[in-house]
Amino acid sequence: MSAFGISSSVASDKNEAKHSGKITKARAERIALTKVPGGTIRSAELETARGQHFWSFYIAKPGSKNAKEIRVDATSGQILAVQTERPEDQAEEPPKTR
Repeated sequence: MSAFGISSSVASDKNEAKHSGKITKARAERIALTKVPGGTIRSAELETARGQHFWSFYIAKPGSKNAKEIRVDATSGQILAVQTERPEDQAEEPPKTR
């Protein structure tokens, strides 16, 4: 369960190829990084909630213990959500795979 209270599905290469979105993972990464200049992407996954496909990124910034979860719409490229994750929040989530 993510911090936004919805189930997440881990993206596989198959899921990524099947999703009908126009925004590639690389483009979504660039969009997400605009919210955390100098940040490094720790994990990325393609998720679906309520019929909407979006990219979810956890981005860490040097010198900060907190990370940001940025959600980017996989169709439009619009930033859907930005949430700060504290270390104790991050510890509750299972490790993400690619």
